[in-house]
Amino acid sequence: MRAPGMAVLMFMLAALPLGAEESRCGTHPRLQRELRALHDLAAPRARMTTARATDVDIDDVAILVDRGDLVVRRNPFDLDGSSLRLTPNRGGGYDVARLALAPETPGAALGLGDDEARGIDFPFAFHFFGLTYARAFVHADGHVTFGSPDAGVGAPGLARVLDGGPRIAVFFADFDPSRGGTISVRLESARVVVLWTGIPGAGQINRNTFQLALHADGAIDMTWAGMQSREGIVGITPGRSGEVPAVDWSDSGRPPATGGLVERFSESEHVDLVAVTRRFLSGRADVFQQVIVYTTRPLNPVAGTLAFEINIRNDVLGIGLEVMDHAREWGSAGALESVVYMDSADTYAEADAFEFLAHEVGHRWLARLRVDEDRASSPAGLLGRGGVHWSFFLDTDASVMEGNAIADRGNGRFETVDVARRFSALDQYAMGLRLAAEVPAFFYVDVPDDFRPNRPFKTSSAPEAGISFTGLRRDVRIEDVVRTMGPRIPASAPPVFRQAFVLVGDESAPATEARMRTVAGIRSRFGPYFTEATGGRGNASSILR
Repeated sequence: MRAPGMAVLMFMLAALPLGAEESRCGTHPRLQRELRALHDLAAPRARMTTARATDVDIDDVAILVDRGDLVVRRNPFDLDGSSLRLTPNRGGGYDVARLALAPETPGAALGLGDDEARGIDFPFAFHFFGLTYARAFVHADGHVTFGSPDAGVGAPGLARVLDGGPRIAVFFADFDPSRGGTISVRLESARVVVLWTGIPGAGQINRNTFQLALHADGAIDMTWAGMQSREGIVGITPGRSGEVPAVDWSDSGRPPATGGLVERFSESEHVDLVAVTRRFLSGRADVFQQVIVYTTRPLNPVAGTLAFEINIRNDVLGIGLEVMDHAREWGSAGALESVVYMDSADTYAEADAFEFLAHEVGHRWLARLRVDEDRASSPAGLLGRGGVHWSFFLDTDASVMEGNAIADRGNGRFETVDVARRFSALDQYAMGLRLAAEVPAFFYVDVPDDFRPNRPFKTSSAPEAGISFTGLRRDVRIEDVVRTMGPRIPASAPPVFRQAFVLVGDESAPATEARMRTVAGIRSRFGPYFTEATGGRGNASSILR
């Protein structure tokens, strides 16, 4: 039975301010990279010697408590136009002083592409945290490593900074020099100067210039001059230390320190989904195909969305998804396929919103199916909003993946009669719950016109019952879909889809009994709802142990 107020909750999304290519739920093409860029596996204070809050499983919901690693705090970048000199001290760390330096003339271009690194040989022995190096590796992503290049597994965040090898992060972020700018090195008898000049952030239209100078006496200069990327990490670490104190590089009164120093910069406060997923999976059997995350307050990491899904791994052909496997960087040995973010549990305190959750869960497979008749310039077809939801004019039998149940009233007039009830037969085919031969013919309405009520509707419009319009009926068979997409391989999904429900709390909004009860209630009832919504074909299990 539909929860009261569900239509309001589900379709309030339409009022969100979005750009022309943005999505109000989680299927934007840039989402994987955006989340990687936001990833911060362990904020510095998480590694400090403070009391550790205890995670616990209650009613098969994993309650995770932020230790500074799951919620990224707002910390605007305040080093642009400045320089720092780090000088080795007797305590095994570095003293920090402010300088007035400007970027120098570029040296020899390294020709680095996206996510690439190149080794350089020092003209002197360089001392770093008590060890001596004759070689370093310059990375496109704004950092230099010693001993070996960074393997690049995981997002450019503190997971790699703290758990990887010795590193200097001048501004560790996701940059893409293949789209512009240069990365160069100049070797001198007593200095090595690495300069990132006009490098754009990945997926961004901006430019960033910053410089690293390594001196023969072990001193390190870092200079920033014209930074337009605002999410990144600045710091030094001896490698695999596990604990690095938080530092405010702009605090000139900070005493000399021992060990590594790291500061994480962020323009927003948000949950770190990679950190959440890795924390949840740590020490558990790698059996969960989907992790569903709620928070105790609004902490959406992707602006302009209410909730979203991100595909982590896919080996299914014929459903319009690329073959991919990012499971390792999310903490899974290979089982994890999808992460769903539902935002604040308080949003669902009065309504279970199963259709809304089913919509995001369904994005693991849906909705990307096309037929040959679909054209980018066509006003109709199978796909609507963002190319990853069904068209308003597609008769989807009231799919939770949008579209409508559409009645053919005859004489070229049609009417939407129901919305967001179930996974349609076409949905179930893409999910591996129904063979192609079991999918009946369906239709969409082409060249729609004469809307009643008289409001503009388009393929990307939110589902709505009671809308009448004229148009041309286009009948579609599953054979048309298969001819366009190729057959679904494998034809069937495993018998049980394993999910995990997680609630993240922090000091600002703890995981109260009421919030835990809300998520536990959704979890306990979603499995039966999923089975009903798939016509008895789907089985979703969310038992943790």
